[in-house]
Amino acid sequence: MAPTVLTRKAMYDLVWSKPMSKVAQDFGISDVALKKICQKHRVPSPPRGYWAKKEADKPVKQFRFVETDDPQDERISIHGSNQADLPAPVREILQAARASRIARPPTGAPPDSQLSSPVPIEQVHPAVAATARKLRKQRPDKDGVVSAIADGLFGIEVGIDSVERCICILDALARSLDIQDLSLVATGKGMAVTTSGQRVAFRLSEHVQRQKHVPTLDELAAEDRRRKRLAITWDSPYGRGYPEWDFVRTGQLMIEIENQYANGLRRSWKDGKHQRLENLIDEIVAGIIAYGVALKLKEDERARWQRNYERRRRVEARRDARQQRESKRKQILDELVAISAEAGKLRTWLEEVKRWPERPQSDEFTRFVEWARNRLEYLDHAVDPDGIAERLKSRELFPEIDPLIDPPGDLTEE
Repeated sequence: MAPTVLTRKAMYDLVWSKPMSKVAQDFGISDVALKKICQKHRVPSPPRGYWAKKEADKPVKQFRFVETDDPQDERISIHGSNQADLPAPVREILQAARASRIARPPTGAPPDSQLSSPVPIEQVHPAVAATARKLRKQRPDKDGVVSAIADGLFGIEVGIDSVERCICILDALARSLDIQDLSLVATGKGMAVTTSGQRVAFRLSEHVQRQKHVPTLDELAAEDRRRKRLAITWDSPYGRGYPEWDFVRTGQLMIEIENQYANGLRRSWKDGKHQRLENLIDEIVAGIIAYGVALKLKEDERARWQRNYERRRRVEARRDARQQRESKRKQILDELVAISAEAGKLRTWLEEVKRWPERPQSDEFTRFVEWARNRLEYLDHAVDPDGIAERLKSRELFPEIDPLIDPPGDLTEE
């Protein structure tokens, strides 16, 4: 989708003409993203509560627009989603999910300190039970990581502090899918849902942050002893005895769809400052269903393209065959004209032979004249109606039912 390009003044007029949420929706972005764009390009935008006060006929103040000489500020490019171009069935699913989310009362995101230790679920959904048992029973490795990656499991690899959160999210996801008559299936390296006849695969993962390792005093002492023992310097290319990087489990979880990209559709949901996956379950389910519909429509579109392609190939093949047949018909016509001309000349010659004066003739000449008469008889038969019909029938150039006529269905594409 091509970006929307406008000037600072055009953006200013737009955001003061209607609420930011509606302007953002027109661009296919969030109101938070639109606010950041305005701040980046120094475009004054209405403060929080501006439109509510205006609707209540309370006094409001519109910030003045100020010109700028910076060309980077003047040109604003917005790369929004192309949901407006999505098929109607997909848009309806996403709009219904959005309406449900707006109607739901805000719960507020819990503090980060509360995210790592939710109350464990006793009766886990049957589809999640095997993964939950594996995560709960497995001892964490040296980095504090546990995993459930095997046949029949959901391919989870998280820090020990995020285990119960993962189980809660998976349980809520499975139960929400049940309401839609859909089943959550483990794939060993992830999970999948079959909707609209399409298999939508996705994963639940934890964000891992890479940090420069700060060696402890014990590590530095051990490294110093190792280098003295091996007689290597600190500038040696042989490395150090402790890692260069630490990979820290952040506790930030994300669900990401792994299927091929579907234009305009969201394919990942993750923890943020003001949202947590636990509060996005219904939206995630709606996104999965919409993705299945989009994949189905994409598959139908590929099938339609293939049918039209094959239809064009058939039409082209019959057209080429008709051209070849016309060439063969013309060839026969040329042959018949040539045969008629030869027969005429031969007949004229034989008539002249009859008028020749009587004289002794050799046996060779007699046989030659007889051969010429037989030749004329063959040529006359070749150009009489019966002979022509035999020739045409053997080559199937004028069939009673023409197989090279395009059927009506092949003349119109879907």
